[in-house]
Amino acid sequence: MTQITRETIDKIHSLLDQGLVCGLGQPVPGQMCVEAAINYALGRPHGDDPGCVAPSLRQLKIRLNDSNWSSNAARAEGMRRLAIAQLGSKDVLDEALFARKCALSVAHLWEMPDTVRQYLETGDESIRLAERDAARYAADAAARAADADAVYAAVYAAAAAAAAADAAADAAADAADAARADAASDKVLSDFAESIVQILIEMKAPGVQWL
Repeated sequence: MTQITRETIDKIHSLLDQGLVCGLGQPVPGQMCVEAAINYALGRPHGDDPGCVAPSLRQLKIRLNDSNWSSNAARAEGMRRLAIAQLGSKDVLDEALFARKCALSVAHLWEMPDTVRQYLETGDESIRLAERDAARYAADAAARAADADAVYAAVYAAAAAAAAADAAADAAADAADAARADAASDKVLSDFAESIVQILIEMKAPGVQWL
């Protein structure tokens, strides 16, 4: 079992201060993705599996890392809290509940179709109807993509329809691409990352003690 200490957390913050790259990168500070940086801090071989992160959360982090951030510094800062909060989640986090919460939390933040909300709350087989309605809503919001808030709403409309953590990260990345502005992209992605942190806090994931 990987042991996380204050020294580990300090090393992670030091690595994040030097930025994160898109893709796996190289085992050199400032030239690694977020999960490779965690491996580096833990003294593990170079790679994108720290061995202490729940698989669904790890996949979300990788997709978010490789999204359209304006710079390596923005990528690291936007993912800083999530990089810490994810630690120790493997074999601890209820991944099905985590995926549901990823989508349900945003359904409450944004004006979502009733069918989407009902699916997320009950998990019943109305998913096809929910997806259809959510797709219509997301398309309508995307049509107003010049407005960063509309792009943000589209992110979460797609995320709610998917009702899965990895798909939610994909939706966030797609919306960031559509924003056409570095600041807007970073805000979409950073806010998405923080929404996941709040879910991990609610679920009492082990890593949140280091935030």
